[in-house]
Amino acid sequence: MSVPLDKQKILLQDGKSKQSVPALDPRWMEEVQFVGYQAPPIDLSDKGQYEEWLERLKFIEDDLHWLLQLPHGRFWCQAIFDESLHRCIDSYLRYAPRSYETVAKLPSSAKKSHDEVHRLVFLTCMRMSTYKESKEHHITPSVFGEILYENFLYDIPKLLDLCVLYGQGNQPLLARMIENIFTQQPKYNDDLAGVVGTLSEVFDNIMAKCGIHPDPGSQTPQKLGDQGNIVSLVTMATGEFNDIILYLSDIGMTLTSFLNVYPPACMAFHGGEFLVKLPAFYDAVVPEVFATLKQKEQDISTKKALKQKLTQAKTNLLEVFKTVVYHCCIQPLLEKRDIASDYIEDYLHIMSGILNDRRFLADYEGIHSFQGDIDILLQAGGDIDETRIQYIKEAVNLAFATFGKRKAPKGAMNRGGRKSPDGSPSPLEGGASGVGTLASCRVSDLVPADAYQVEDYDSSAVGACATLVTGVELESLITSVKDLLPELGEGFIELCLEELGYDMERVINSMLEDRLPASLRDLDRQLPRKQRAATPPSLVHERKNIYDFDEFDVFHRDDVDTRKIRRGKADKSESVVIGDQSELRYIKDAISKDYGTVVDVVEDDGRGHLGSPRVAGVNNEGYARDMYEDEYDDTYDTNVVGADDADSADELTTIRPFTVPRVLGGGQSRDSPRPSYEESEESEEEDPGKKRDLFLQDPAELREMAAERAHTKANRNKQGQGGGQRSEGKSQGSGQGGKTYDVKGGPKGQGQSQEVLRNRRWKTQHKGDHRKALADKKRRV
Repeated sequence: MSVPLDKQKILLQDGKSKQSVPALDPRWMEEVQFVGYQAPPIDLSDKGQYEEWLERLKFIEDDLHWLLQLPHGRFWCQAIFDESLHRCIDSYLRYAPRSYETVAKLPSSAKKSHDEVHRLVFLTCMRMSTYKESKEHHITPSVFGEILYENFLYDIPKLLDLCVLYGQGNQPLLARMIENIFTQQPKYNDDLAGVVGTLSEVFDNIMAKCGIHPDPGSQTPQKLGDQGNIVSLVTMATGEFNDIILYLSDIGMTLTSFLNVYPPACMAFHGGEFLVKLPAFYDAVVPEVFATLKQKEQDISTKKALKQKLTQAKTNLLEVFKTVVYHCCIQPLLEKRDIASDYIEDYLHIMSGILNDRRFLADYEGIHSFQGDIDILLQAGGDIDETRIQYIKEAVNLAFATFGKRKAPKGAMNRGGRKSPDGSPSPLEGGASGVGTLASCRVSDLVPADAYQVEDYDSSAVGACATLVTGVELESLITSVKDLLPELGEGFIELCLEELGYDMERVINSMLEDRLPASLRDLDRQLPRKQRAATPPSLVHERKNIYDFDEFDVFHRDDVDTRKIRRGKADKSESVVIGDQSELRYIKDAISKDYGTVVDVVEDDGRGHLGSPRVAGVNNEGYARDMYEDEYDDTYDTNVVGADDADSADELTTIRPFTVPRVLGGGQSRDSPRPSYEESEESEEEDPGKKRDLFLQDPAELREMAAERAHTKANRNKQGQGGGQRSEGKSQGSGQGGKTYDVKGGPKGQGQSQEVLRNRRWKTQHKGDHRKALADKKRRV
């Protein structure tokens, strides 16, 4: 194997003196000034600024192309000792648009140039993270780790930016690159632990910026100079407030991307107080920012974009917590590592520490199921404290019932569906508790899935299926709350009921604990009630139909028998299902009334299946034929009956005689005298030319038809032999007479004669003639 680059020496001769210089030395560096990157201009109408940005992109593209074409030794000299290259890479990682941001406003040519720079920066970082390019070009791994760390080629902020920029499209390569860096230089693990501690300080700074004390229950005295400079989110400047939302979104997306690309980093976030700081920060800041965003006066497009960023930050922060807990506590249990009780205890300790952050628990339960984690813990075995698990479960259920936003269950409310983590009912967002709902309306089919994660979702968007509380029901709720809290105004109580889903218990509980939502805290609690316009009734209740309240009306009934509902026509082989024994009695009485005889009906076999009714003392075949059907039944019309039977010519031409219904006088009644045998014989003699429909055909006709078929077959065989039809048997010389056609030929690899090739081609073209002749024969017969 060749000598590593860090041990190579280059002999430098200066006049008469010779000097041995290391291969990694500043004197081998080229004097190239790399240009720093700048973000795309916001205003593209400024031609000067736009052209300057394009020229800067062109310089960066040319310089990176030149750098990547350098040989191994020269590349590393340039990468280690060129400070302008470090600034260029660092500026791009800091200011380049993130993967969740688009550069859609740029022209196609500018976007193409920007994408090329994006690709070249990634290739440069990939080459700088590889210590072995080939067997001849490599660096000692330990020296490679020192080069990266001591020359600041990589640090934790750069790795975080790389994950955000390239994590979605190049995750496998990026994961190998970061794993190689952490493997060759373990000092980066200590730096990562320091960054986790810095994140806790960042959370405290954001809370202080928003005017929220990190720990409202603490008795720590505040500085005297800070009391006059308290700034809340409501009084904060609009630009500063928007920066906080963008900062939260950037933090959430960066942490999520880094942990998804490099899961071993979860151990660093698991240590310390990060898993306690994150829920507390979320519970204190995110709801307040959501409530303040509603009150801020901004244009609709800006507010919509900020709302999307805040929702994205909310989801990402929850995902960070879930990822760390999964990789540090749940995944070891699934892989059955070491002692399961240690990981179970660790999980219960984490969840016990965040029970006070109820809004965080409610949102976490709305996206990630706590019950799923409990099931994994129980399946892992080991010593589990059931009382502790039950306590945590009750706390999560209470938080979800108070602040949670759940999705509507699949199907009717009384037929199952997820109501709350423990199965107890909790109100739909925008709905009412204890108010009748339409079982047939599925809110999940009318509202997008992400609407349940946004706190200002309007329930009126579901239209006719929205559950509204008006009139006497609303008056009753307001009166019940006012009886317990008489100092509150009726208007304030109505607003609280609307905000909390018309749940009287949640309103009273929030008032007593002083945990009202941010949108209700600044309102006047003596607010009187306003007269509102009458709410139009639901379209479903206004609808009038002839099928109202029948057995299949899903709008007014919840006990519809689905066994009687089928899609399409029924199969002929299906048995008749009768659910009530009174229907059997009805069939017996109807048949006995018509015929005056005892009816023997096959009773129910226990599954609701009935046999065919048999009438005692009556020819059942004649009964089924002469029974008049008032309404035509098309249930089995789609079944093909007799289509594949080999019908004879007589059956196809025979027409069934028309039978006059019995009620019209066509059949014999019960009181009419039966015809005697003598009268039937005379009627037969009077019409001797009438063709009798016999079950057996005349044997003379059968023999004549068989002779005709044999004659036709003999003529066809003679024509086939005389016409020179080539068959495989004749081609192989089977001795049937006539000329033989050789299609076998000689051995493979020696070539074939033209005659053999011609015979094979003829055989291929006419191989289906015999089958066609047999098919014609079958159709004629």
